[in-house]
Amino acid sequence: MSFSYDGRFFACLVGGSGVYLWKESPNGYILHEKLVSGVQYPIPLLSRNGESIVAIGDHTVRLWPTGLFTAPPSSILTRAPRLVGKFVLCFSPDGTLAVFAMQFDEAVTIINLKSGVPQLTIDASIGVCGLGVIGNTVVVIGEWEAITWNLSAGDFGPDAMVGLEESTWTINYRDHDRLEYTYGASITPDSRYIVFTVENDTLGEIDEFDEFLHIYTISTGEELEWRLSRGRIPRFSPDGCDIWCANDEGEAEVWRVCGGQNVLERLEQTVDIEDPPEGYPWGSSRGYRVTNDWWILGPDRK
Repeated sequence: MSFSYDGRFFACLVGGSGVYLWKESPNGYILHEKLVSGVQYPIPLLSRNGESIVAIGDHTVRLWPTGLFTAPPSSILTRAPRLVGKFVLCFSPDGTLAVFAMQFDEAVTIINLKSGVPQLTIDASIGVCGLGVIGNTVVVIGEWEAITWNLSAGDFGPDAMVGLEESTWTINYRDHDRLEYTYGASITPDSRYIVFTVENDTLGEIDEFDEFLHIYTISTGEELEWRLSRGRIPRFSPDGCDIWCANDEGEAEVWRVCGGQNVLERLEQTVDIEDPPEGYPWGSSRGYRVTNDWWILGPDRK
């Protein structure tokens, strides 16, 4: 894809050989012309002044002057938004900071919610599966380990960055050869337990289930129990007593964290998270709600 220098035109490859040219208008970008390059997978390039567009591919170059295109085509291309990745997000207990990262990315961003300014970036050096904020400590959970950074250790200004050398604590949790893919992780507010959802665990081969839920003690890294689960996104309830494990269809399992021999006890197999009961870990204290089709509703349900 390519933009002209002044932003008036935007070109992108659609399908195997078509190049779509979009033009800026008071209502946003509208489809201006469909170009057929005659080659497979051409690379569209717009000139700096936006007066020419070039498509390169298969040792062939085609050039069009954009000024020749005066009338838009009869049809406009419209498509639904496409998700390109998943975010991991958590908030500080006092609600002043938001900590987030792209799932499996190594960069963690901390934003001051009062000013909207990024306060700190953490180069965690591990792919992020889960995040937690306990007091002034940020916990970054990777597939095999958890690493912490103390926010009160320094006076961080805008765009500050820290790495492993500034971390305060690291613990390894398991032999990665046994677990092939980690979906997500969560930590209790009292930093007692950590839970992972993983796929293709060699402890069992049951075709009906692909996901497994594993719970560990944070202090020692010891695995307490693993259970079969249909959910991929785990979150502890605010009191740390329950684990909600959601799937991609807006449903969740609820597990109780118990003492004794059976650490995990399933309370509910299917709960609709569109209308959740009390104790829902993704609930907003200010009445906001996220719908299954990705919209955010305010307290007035708009």
